[in-house]
Formats: sequence, structure tokens, C-alpha cells
Amino acid sequence: MIFHWDEENRPHIARHDVSAAQAEAAFQAEDAQVFPDATRLNRWLLEATVEERTLRVVFARVFPEGFRIITAHWMHPKRRRTP
Repeated sequence: MIFHWDEENRPHIARHDVSAAQAEAAFQAEDAQVFPDATRLNRWLLEATVEERTLRVVFARVFPEGFRIITAHWMHPKRRRTP
């Protein structure tokens, strides 16, 4: 997987106390679940357990093998979606 990071998205997720490494790790998590974002075309939500916490990552596909992280934040496990 290739992740596209820039001067906007990396500082944005840092404001939510999420590092780039943690956001990328969510894509590899065994329990990762992906849902389409109902409010935006070409955006997706990923929920996964990272470092024993639940992380939600909003992302878009930017090229065939790549992803651009839009935002990421920690969430309470009870708010996690089920497929």
C-alpha cells in the first residue's frame, strides 16, 4: 500500500493525537472494516483496533494502489459499526 501524505493531512491527524504510523497500521489490522462514506463520493471510513484502541480513518483512493488519509481519530469501541 502507498499512502499520500502532505502538509495538510499529517498535521490534521496529529491534532487528534493520531500518528501517520498509527493511521497506516489501521489498514493492516486484522479486524479492519471499511464502509463507504454516505456523505461524500470517493471517501471511505475504516475502523480498526490499533494499539488496543479503536481508530476511525477517513480516506480516499488517489491512484490505483494508493490512499490519502483525510482524517483519523480515536473512538469509543461502542460506537464502532458492524458490517
